[in-house]
Amino acid sequence: MKLFLRWMYPLILGVVMFNTIRLVTDLPNHNPFWAESKSLHVIALLVSVLVSYGFDFKGRYYMEKVRAKSFSVTLEYTLLVVYLFLSVNLILYAGDSIGILYMGDKLADYVIANVVCILYFFLYYILIRNDKLEKEYNQQTLQLEKIKVDQLEIELKFLRAQYHPHFLFNALESIRMHSVIRKEKITAEMVEKLAVMQRQYVDWGEDLIEVGKEMEIVKNYMELQQYRFGKRLSYRLDVETECQHQKIPKLTIVTFAENACVHGIEKKTAPGWIFITVYRENEEMCIEVEDTGEGMTEKEFDSMRRKMKNASIELLENEKGVGIINACLRLKMMSHDRVQFELNGEEGTGVSVLIRLPFIESEKG
Repeated sequence: MKLFLRWMYPLILGVVMFNTIRLVTDLPNHNPFWAESKSLHVIALLVSVLVSYGFDFKGRYYMEKVRAKSFSVTLEYTLLVVYLFLSVNLILYAGDSIGILYMGDKLADYVIANVVCILYFFLYYILIRNDKLEKEYNQQTLQLEKIKVDQLEIELKFLRAQYHPHFLFNALESIRMHSVIRKEKITAEMVEKLAVMQRQYVDWGEDLIEVGKEMEIVKNYMELQQYRFGKRLSYRLDVETECQHQKIPKLTIVTFAENACVHGIEKKTAPGWIFITVYRENEEMCIEVEDTGEGMTEKEFDSMRRKMKNASIELLENEKGVGIINACLRLKMMSHDRVQFELNGEEGTGVSVLIRLPFIESEKG
């Protein structure tokens, strides 16, 4: 039904516009236009309808272009009126010149046709514009509802998986104290860092965390990995000051750092680097995680790009290696799907992940 009406509206517009012009121009002069040549009326009516269909397509195209450039509503309508004025007069002049439109009283007929056509087209544009905005609003509402449902599902999954292994912390503390007593300083430090990280997983609390605090967790994790890989792993962490207090889902950067260690550095026998940088670029906060590990094949890159872009509950349930998908999904939820993911690299040279998020001014330090 909606599709039928979509094609009927321009037809109705053309018929109404044609009859309005005829009534306004002929009735005041007591000219019974219906008694004139039927073929002339049919041609003029056909022109009016065709012009209406043309405007319908052009109006929708114009609306998309204008909105893509973020013009103000005032400028949008001003440009529309100018466009209508030029188009209507061009059509009237061409029609009169080739004889398919009759403009008897030149100035008066041109003025009346301009007023009627521009007014009707302008009102019609407002209708299709409002219809478009309503559809977009409904789509955004549905998308937000879906995000809320997905978030509830994630929270339920987390609650089902949540546990409180106090015995684990006690055991780790016993190992740490034993290492201190035996003057094994490095082992004691590593156990302490492991306990700090494990507590982040267990005492989840609020899902969002400041970038600065997240990077402290990342630093602990990278030091643990250095303890494991030794000289095979070097890393560098850089965070711009104005990004320190921006908020992201907890353990997001750690997840990408872990992926770089496990799938990049671990597979490489030669020493490798991991660079993690957080910086502002215009109105976006960029999180970049780059490694000089083994990289991936083009097929693996394509697969990972697809998973990151389409991260969802369904993928979490059906795919292996859910860490990255989980992080991407939570980033999509937090940013209302405004996050952008870029994945680049080559096999044998490493991988670079770039995450772009809207920069929230109110959260600057």
